[in-house]
Amino acid sequence: MSGQFILAQISDTHIRADDDGLSARQLERALAEAHEYRADVILLTGDLANDERPDEYDLLARIIEDVSRPLYLMPGNHDDRALIRNAFPRHGYLPRSGFLSFAIDDFPVRLVVIDQIVPGETHGLITHAGADWLDRTLAEAPDKPTIVALHHPPFLTHDMLFDNIGLLDADLFASVIARHRQVERVICGHHHRVAVGQVAHAPVVIAPSTSWVYGLAMYPGQKIAPKTAEQPGWMLHVRSDTGGLASHFMGL
Repeated sequence: MSGQFILAQISDTHIRADDDGLSARQLERALAEAHEYRADVILLTGDLANDERPDEYDLLARIIEDVSRPLYLMPGNHDDRALIRNAFPRHGYLPRSGFLSFAIDDFPVRLVVIDQIVPGETHGLITHAGADWLDRTLAEAPDKPTIVALHHPPFLTHDMLFDNIGLLDADLFASVIARHRQVERVICGHHHRVAVGQVAHAPVVIAPSTSWVYGLAMYPGQKIAPKTAEQPGWMLHVRSDTGGLASHFMGL
């Protein structure tokens, strides 16, 4: 297919150094599968570590050291910006101060990543400064197909827990996306389960966690965030000039 582009989205790895290697093995499986599917890019959409510990980031650095595909990292609410910078000094796309937001222009599809975590908090926040950065960055390439990535889902999932610890000021995010029709997909994590929503004109896909899956609690009396027997996994996003963009759940 003409102009095919393949993005492997791996999220909520929650790497731990004290779980007998389970989280590391799950990530290694996802990375191996992404290689088998000839991913052009691998993007880890936050909650890289479980407890913001240096040894967790050191373990993650060892796991991804020999990955042959271009690989990019972004933070989630379980992450620490300074520790990410220290553990991944060769990841030159990461700003050396402030928010870890960046854009990648090297591929047929542009990747725009916005860091909206709030240190010490579980929810996310789109600040006015962050919205301005996103607006300016998207305006730089209005004609190039674009995927925007963030950690927290920018829509209501109708889950009693995750909507309370989701993205604050999601309407501000939506107002920016609405101005940029080249945004074909928004991708995120945080929820540890697959869900699909929409922001303005753009479909939004929540990736699962590679480590464990949370169930859905919609009504009083239902258990909040139960770990379920559903498969952990990752997402494969495939785009071609003739066929558009499709997103696939890949179970582990």
